[in-house]
Amino acid sequence: MFTIAAVILGTLYFSLVILFLWGTFKESGRGKEKTQQPFVSIVIAAKDEQGNIGRCLDSLLAQNYPGDKFDIFVVDDCSEDCTAEIVRTYAARFPKVHLLQVKSPPEDLPGKQHALAVGIEGSGGEIILTTDANCTVSPEWICKTATLFSPEVGLVAGFTLLEAKGLFAKLQCLDLLYLLTIGWGATGIGKPTSAFGKNLGFRRKAHEEVGGYQRLGFALNEDLALLEAIHDTHRWRIRFIAEPSQTTTASPAKSFPEFLNQRKRWTLAGLKKIPLFGRFVLVTAFCSRLLVITLVLLSPLRGDYLRLAAAVFLVTSLSDFLILFRSIVRLKRKDLLKYSPLMFPFQLFYQSIIGTSVLLGRKQLCWKGRTYDDHFM
Repeated sequence: MFTIAAVILGTLYFSLVILFLWGTFKESGRGKEKTQQPFVSIVIAAKDEQGNIGRCLDSLLAQNYPGDKFDIFVVDDCSEDCTAEIVRTYAARFPKVHLLQVKSPPEDLPGKQHALAVGIEGSGGEIILTTDANCTVSPEWICKTATLFSPEVGLVAGFTLLEAKGLFAKLQCLDLLYLLTIGWGATGIGKPTSAFGKNLGFRRKAHEEVGGYQRLGFALNEDLALLEAIHDTHRWRIRFIAEPSQTTTASPAKSFPEFLNQRKRWTLAGLKKIPLFGRFVLVTAFCSRLLVITLVLLSPLRGDYLRLAAAVFLVTSLSDFLILFRSIVRLKRKDLLKYSPLMFPFQLFYQSIIGTSVLLGRKQLCWKGRTYDDHFM
């Protein structure tokens, strides 16, 4: 039975990887970028980010994009630190920086989702770009993203790298690269499954057509919910950009529990929001990890189970390496390559914990000081 399961899962896993790799090449060659400079509004939701918001704003103000073609809206989401005061000092020095404040979000929307809605409503750009307060962006970020917004494009997603200081941070960076590369490939085959608000752009008209963040309902991953809503209209093209000069850089999770909570939130949001194909990918990955662990645990009963577990792990790890290598080369981060062998057992470990937790545990999350329970998921 386990041998049959291993063959089926191994074949499915490798087939999906080849499909995603094909999608990355297809997406990279889809149409040519055009020189266009629409007016862009950057919206940032910030909660208790006094240690990060200054660096974020400095990078946004250093953009190689006409100064009269973009503005910045920071929405202070009930911060209890000096976030608002810091933004206010920037707004006094730079007219393009605006501070909006949320005193109490509605009960039917997460804080960040509501804050983004407030920022978008207060802005006026034809194109909306979002990033997080703990991110910095490259000087070409606006320009590179704007060039993909041909008339039929409604949303553009991009890559985020993590500040890779220390082994744990490097593993997080590799893991995120892997996940975003799958999103890149899925977009290329016309099945977009992921978008990351740390590096996201969308056309205001497309956003308004789906009712905006307010009409999406409660979403633990509001960016994924917006992606699916825009894609489901069948009116707009979704693009995914993989360019070194367009990436954003974010801070990694500081602890393993924080990292697990983040990934659990993404998993729960994915299971609720992504279409059947995306769920199939998630389930296939989880079952592959679970099979390896099950075989290892049962190996004292039968010696060949350990060899079978090693075979499944080898097939999935080599498949994952192909995905990872694609984005490492594309984004010119070969410095991370030597750490990639450690990512595969790291993923096996944490994804098994999260998968078991989602299946058997209580679906409760603490996020930005707020607790979200089962009935919201």
